Amino acid sequence: MTVKTTHNVTPLSSARPGRRPRRPGSVLSYVTDDHVSVLWDEYRGLYVAVCERCCEGLDTERSDQAEDWAASHRCDPELAALLADVTTRRRAA
Repeated sequence: MTVKTTHNVTPLSSARPGRRPRRPGSVLSYVTDDHVSVLWDEYRGLYVAVCERCCEGLDTERSDQAEDWAASHRCDPELAALLADVTTRRRAA
């Protein structure tokens, strides 16, 4: 599990199957599939689901929508490969 800290973002607790994340408090973020994170953005008052592999994401007021998007998200293989190639080149430079 990867835990990230971002300014004005309160991470959510680890989700278990059939369990929805709670509204913000002192909880942790969770990663659903080793590349999709779901966070609570306190500043905007939204749940944020984002894929680190292809950079697609969803902002929503409902935690169940963010969790469902994260669970059903499938990366575009060509886009993911292109982004991986670009980031690998930047690290090498």
